Amino acid sequence: MDRRGFLASALAGGALGAQTASSDLVVERSATGLPRQGQVLALITPHLDDGPIFAGGTIAKLLKEGAKGYLIRTSNDEKDSFDLSLGETVLANERDTGAMIRTLGLEKVFDLSYRNHLMDDVGPGELRARLIFLFRLLKVDIVFSYDPWGHYEENPDHYVTARAVEAACWMSGGKLDLAEHFAAGLKPHSVREKYYFARGPQLVNRAVDIAATVETKLAAIRSCRTMIGHMVKDLETTVAERKLRLPGLSNDEFIKFAFEQRDRSNGQKHGLEYAEEFHYIGPDQNLERYIQQHGVPL
Repeated sequence: MDRRGFLASALAGGALGAQTASSDLVVERSATGLPRQGQVLALITPHLDDGPIFAGGTIAKLLKEGAKGYLIRTSNDEKDSFDLSLGETVLANERDTGAMIRTLGLEKVFDLSYRNHLMDDVGPGELRARLIFLFRLLKVDIVFSYDPWGHYEENPDHYVTARAVEAACWMSGGKLDLAEHFAAGLKPHSVREKYYFARGPQLVNRAVDIAATVETKLAAIRSCRTMIGHMVKDLETTVAERKLRLPGLSNDEFIKFAFEQRDRSNGQKHGLEYAEEFHYIGPDQNLERYIQQHGVPL
């Protein structure tokens, strides 16, 4: 995530740009039991803090409902610290990654390790192929990532990753796409659900009630210590340019101001205590109805 861009928008009055709600918006609430048991989700983002900030509550909700989850981090996060060297930054964020996945409850991280802020130099076919392999290997049913149609996204890591994810979701189910995978025992596997988030305007058609998991989300954000510390220091620098200071500003206070209040505000729009917003793409319901009406056991 771009620190200066985020802070500028936050100081201007909101952490995110205006969202446009779809007329067919669905509110997804916590479910009882384990309706997601047997399902696999993948959080695919270029930077460690992206997932916890935008989708941590929903991911924790789905894991609580029985899903198994993985993180696929596409960049090496070498640029995201305030006063460390590139190498020190990579190591610090690698350590924070371990803490974050344990806090959120994910199984494992797959680091693709492309250069931070330089992912527009990555061949789209290469990134797409690596994601297709992982989708088939892990049998991913649900993805969380940046919206490939999000407006005014300035970070190349975000839009490059988002477009590769969308294409890989489609192609991973093809029998003729990267067929050499099948010689290694993999099989075509289609991703069924997509939860896309954005920093700027997007068409929101799903609001997820995260009241039951907001504390897990906030703990996951706190575990990104190097990145949150970077945000805090950048904010102090920005305020100092205005001849002001913020005495006693801590990581926890910043998280409460920048993220908890945003999720509370999102919740109020939908009659909830806390909510996360997405552009959601699910299975074709017409096909689902046909299958339910005409499907018979094998």
